[in-house]
Amino acid sequence: MRPVLWHDQASAPAFTLRAGAVVEVTEAQPASAAAIAATVAAAGFEARRVAVPTGSASATILTEGLTNVAADARHWATLVAARAARREGGLTLLLQSADAWSGLEGLSRTLRKEWPESRAFAWTLPPGGEALVAHALRSGYADGEISFTGTLSVPSPGPSLAPPSVIPGASPGVWLVTGGARGVTAACAIELARRAGGTILLAGRSAETPWPADLPDTGDLKTLRGLLVDRFRQSGARVTPAEIDRTARNLLAGAEIRETLAAIRKAGAEGAYIPLDAGDGVAVSGALSQAQAKWGQITGWVHGAGVLADKLAADKTEAELRRVFAPKVGGVMNILAALDAAQLRYIAFFSSAAAFFGNKGQSDYAMANALLASAGRSLARTVPEAQVKVFHWGPWAGGMVDGALASHFEAQGIPLIPLDEGARIFVSELLGGAPEQVELVVGEAWATT
Repeated sequence: MRPVLWHDQASAPAFTLRAGAVVEVTEAQPASAAAIAATVAAAGFEARRVAVPTGSASATILTEGLTNVAADARHWATLVAARAARREGGLTLLLQSADAWSGLEGLSRTLRKEWPESRAFAWTLPPGGEALVAHALRSGYADGEISFTGTLSVPSPGPSLAPPSVIPGASPGVWLVTGGARGVTAACAIELARRAGGTILLAGRSAETPWPADLPDTGDLKTLRGLLVDRFRQSGARVTPAEIDRTARNLLAGAEIRETLAAIRKAGAEGAYIPLDAGDGVAVSGALSQAQAKWGQITGWVHGAGVLADKLAADKTEAELRRVFAPKVGGVMNILAALDAAQLRYIAFFSSAAAFFGNKGQSDYAMANALLASAGRSLARTVPEAQVKVFHWGPWAGGMVDGALASHFEAQGIPLIPLDEGARIFVSELLGGAPEQVELVVGEAWATT
């Protein structure tokens, strides 16, 4: 486990661009495009404003990330433009604003792995900082935040941290744990119940489907499918294999929710489950209003919701990106709109090492998690009374990591985080970690290729 430290870039330039090189600037944000093209031209480059990148320029500057459209649309437009700009030996620069929560560095880091023949970097500009682009271009800046003075601040993992020697207790409160009824987040919720107590409200998309009285208990999906086939055959009902599988998965999900709630209560906290799609703003508002009327004001929030739709950036679809963004990014926006952030004493976001290192096939997931980190850094500034932690998790031995993924990580020499160990790290840092260490990388650094 290592803290993410931000510091001025001290390394050699990430790229060089010869004088007179053709630089295209996309017009997604017209005012910014005009200002950037003017300053780039004044710096000795040939600036061309284009609606869509031609893929023939030495460098392409994308302004899609500077628009005011919704996060999923903004990040999708940037990915589409980056695909058009792709060129062997070319340079693609993704611009985003410090005024908005963005995660384009997750895209640039992933593209550098998927497209080794080209170069991509994401720059976060201060408000009105278009004039800084030419300076950054001449300086060969890598990913990072550019200040008004033109310096580049970059993140890197710091030295390994020892767990806090003393974990302070948390006064009993009401915790909202989104995506927390099953898998990795459930393990963290149980450990949180053990250390903090209070009331833990698990929120997830799965229904708490009751177990049929005539079916024997089993936690094995294949066995349960067979039991359901026999059950339907005896009743004379005609169902498809897909319906059998869906029913079996729903039953197992309901059983896992009840097991998590039982473990929370055994650990000493009150537990309840709220069926909730975090990506549905209307549903979130209504559900959290009812929850707080019943259990009291929510004072702690753990956001662990997320889904995968892995595919290379060149083949990614808009529907897949929106599916990935909905629970993780849309969930954050919707929950913050429904809660009073000033009343939160603890905020924990579950990000991924994919956001920090990039990962082949996960451009959308890397962007969504990088945006989550951006939101965490912002909240640490605007809600200073709260303990805010962003966990860039490596792969866990459970949750989204199935057997195939586990083998993939093993082949790269990346060990999986055991559920019990990861849960202890989570609670120790959330309750007792240094407040100034907002972002943490947990697990081994991912391979660079």
